[in-house]
Amino acid sequence: MTVVIMAIVGIVAGFGLDAIIARLAREPYERIDTDVEPEPAIGAESPQRLELSSEAGALAMPRALTSASMYRRMSVVGATALIFALVGYRYEAEPLHVAIVAAYTAVLIVCTGTDLLAYRVPNVVTYPAIIAAITIGLVMPDANRADVLVGGALTGGTFLLMSILTRGGMGMGDVKLSFFTGFALGLTLGIGALLITAIGGGLIAVVLLVSGLRSRRDPIPYAPFIAGGALYVLLAQGVAFAEL
Repeated sequence: MTVVIMAIVGIVAGFGLDAIIARLAREPYERIDTDVEPEPAIGAESPQRLELSSEAGALAMPRALTSASMYRRMSVVGATALIFALVGYRYEAEPLHVAIVAAYTAVLIVCTGTDLLAYRVPNVVTYPAIIAAITIGLVMPDANRADVLVGGALTGGTFLLMSILTRGGMGMGDVKLSFFTGFALGLTLGIGALLITAIGGGLIAVVLLVSGLRSRRDPIPYAPFIAGGALYVLLAQGVAFAEL
């Protein structure tokens, strides 16, 4: 019964998450348009500026935010319903745990969507998520507080070091998302998620570079791999305050 209820909740929540993803993903492209100088007055020609404005507006915005938005919405709603149903199945013994883990997965879904569409992991999502994960990890009765804090420091610190070594090759948004997953999973479970993320992300990055689909200078969305590793552990092993 919990699975069915969570699937229905996931469908409803999916529409909301899709709206959030679309809004946050549009911001960088809309900023491009607003940064372009306005059209000159009649009689004043500036063809290069007008061409640039048209090109930025036409090429920057992904189809998933315009003509293909229906497919994006279907994907987000379907994924959310499935993930929420799995959360209900894995944590059905404790309703509070179901609600918390569902909220954690919602963060992962939003950050994955915005990174795939706009190469950004928004602070408006990660900062509150980090605070919530720390708070929950400290107040839940079955949580190991030291495990929570060390897990967040280790996971986030690892990605911060990678960002420094790659000189910005990994964005700070990814670093903040990794802090969140570290606090949510704790040290014991976070190590497994970290390994999955590193292996999966590394392999895909090599494939993209070797195939020529991406160059060394092109951004590679890493949030999906961070989210994928965390999601696997959430559904297979548990969270910092409740191991399965």
